[in-house]
Amino acid sequence: MKCRSTELLLAALLIGGPVGGCGGTRSQIIARNSSLTLAPTCADAVRVFPSTAKVPYDYYEAGLITAEGNSVYNGNGDLLKSVRNQAASIGANGVVVDSLGATHATVKILGAALGAHDADRKARALAIWMPSDTARVREACAGK
Repeated sequence: MKCRSTELLLAALLIGGPVGGCGGTRSQIIARNSSLTLAPTCADAVRVFPSTAKVPYDYYEAGLITAEGNSVYNGNGDLLKSVRNQAASIGANGVVVDSLGATHATVKILGAALGAHDADRKARALAIWMPSDTARVREACAGK
């Protein structure tokens, strides 16, 4: 049975907000499943899924993560790396990407290049824990 708790997502929407700043990618956990306590893993063990339908195992929602960065300096790969690091920090072994992208308005990109502190590349993902995938996680994190 797959856990699709709307309570976690609703809480995230109520308390979530912009993460601000400039330069590198910034990410944060905006909601966390307090009933699920997991040991941290490594980012290499966090698999990325495009939708919940693509998750091959039953899972529990561990948290909701947001990331943002300046599109002049950060690509989607930078955002995914940041999201995977946050997910690993709470013991997740997967993330389901809800949104990932950038506004492509030339004015915003020029403003960001000139230091306007626009965070116009953003990502949002659901961190998940798949109990059936723990052997792969142990192998991926061995020696790290």
